[in-house]
Amino acid sequence: VVRESGAVARLGGDEFVVIASELSFAAGPELIAERLLEALDQPFRLAGGGQTCLKLTASIGIAAGDRESADELLRDADVAMYEAKWDGRHRYVLFEAGMQTAVQSRMELEMDLRVALENDEFFLVYQPTFNLQDMTPTGMEALIRWNSDTRGIVQPNDFIPLLEETGLIVEIGRWVLREACLQGVRWREAGHPIGVAVNVSARQLDTDEFVTDVESTLRETGLDANMLTIEITESALMRDVQQTAMRLATVKELGVRVAIDDFGTGYSSMANLQQLSVDALKIDRSFITQMTHNQEGETIIRTLVALGKALSIETLAEGIEQTHELSLLQGERCDGGQGFLFARPLEEADAATFLRKWTAEKALAAASARDRDS
Repeated sequence: VVRESGAVARLGGDEFVVIASELSFAAGPELIAERLLEALDQPFRLAGGGQTCLKLTASIGIAAGDRESADELLRDADVAMYEAKWDGRHRYVLFEAGMQTAVQSRMELEMDLRVALENDEFFLVYQPTFNLQDMTPTGMEALIRWNSDTRGIVQPNDFIPLLEETGLIVEIGRWVLREACLQGVRWREAGHPIGVAVNVSARQLDTDEFVTDVESTLRETGLDANMLTIEITESALMRDVQQTAMRLATVKELGVRVAIDDFGTGYSSMANLQQLSVDALKIDRSFITQMTHNQEGETIIRTLVALGKALSIETLAEGIEQTHELSLLQGERCDGGQGFLFARPLEEADAATFLRKWTAEKALAAASARDRDS
């Protein structure tokens, strides 16, 4: 691709540099990048590697023009390369002024994340789920939060994508699983046997180590397997349906429940749902909003709930914020839900207060029923 007018050198590891002369740039550096991506995208076999076919992806950063030194040109190309990685990989990005600041900020955030677990800066909050017919709590979803020593409270949308990109989500996810299970045990010991749900990323599902993590966590914490729900998104499911199905089947053999989060926003099919033996579908908030604005939205909700009932899968609505949303969902016989209408995510102490209050109200209702019967 580079031909005689350019040069290719390996900088180290999996990083290479292409130096192209003005003649090579006649059609623009983007053309060279496109040709490189096309060439690297071709499948190949390793010598002596049998019939297994391999494919490579590459992230390319481009810097063009005059600089004070070759080091500056290379630095700018490196910055653009990281932008290409963060934009989704297997693409090229042309360096622009201002990228350096953005990359530096992201690298500093990544460094802070790497020490956050060691410094106990992460904590969990718990959002209750409810049976929409009798409004009794059915479980608690564990959600991660970050209270940085230097940044203060960092919003999940600002750090979870970076955890995914860097692979740190595997280690953090393991911590979340253990903490949530320990909390479930503490609630049970306090007289509140309520289940906990934990979100699992696609990265965690990429290896069999996830199954080992779940098994060892249940054994070490003492949480009953049927009190734990693993939530995965449709996009995570579709990365490798067959391997994901095998790992989730092994987890389900332990007695753990499986729920599809943000259902309706991905591309899973009924065949995939049956293959996974899913226990619950969590209908994405966007559909709940549309339901109250137009007839089509209401039809979608009706269809999703009917799909769940046809497959004997529980349906839960996410992000219920208005009373009329609740009324419509109850009318469609949606099984459960969660949202700010009922409760915001609660810190550990507030979650304990919520459960004590609910247990007391349940006991009072039962006593009143006995009095009426007598």
